[in-house]
Amino acid sequence: MKTLVSTAFFALLMSAPLSAAAGKPKVVATDVCSVLKAPETFVNQVIRLRGFVYLGEDHMNVSSIACPGQGIELVIKSDQVPKQKDVHHFYVQMNHQGRKGVATITGLFQADKDPLTPYVLNIQHVKDVGSAPNNRH
Repeated sequence: MKTLVSTAFFALLMSAPLSAAAGKPKVVATDVCSVLKAPETFVNQVIRLRGFVYLGEDHMNVSSIACPGQGIELVIKSDQVPKQKDVHHFYVQMNHQGRKGVATITGLFQADKDPLTPYVLNIQHVKDVGSAPNNRH
């Protein structure tokens, strides 16, 4: 009986880290053009991409010079995200740079009801914020 209890306890301990890891969403590393080319393949996935970011009065987006004239609308759907240190730093730095720059953004890619922005990237984290070369976006 002792062996059975010990074995069950050991099995429970060993499965705990696996269960915790299974609950964390997998982050898909990609690029702006790949997402724009086949957006439906990224819906409801957490993606990470780097691109030129523009913060407008009513919207913000991320784009790439490799696929000009297109972009992915950026949104923040959680009240807690803007309070995160990385996202706050992103806003401060972008405002100092004339609301343009480059950044690596991680977020949940989602379908949207707005026909002008059928897909959006719901920001969760931002890193590697910098100036846009030659003020491009």
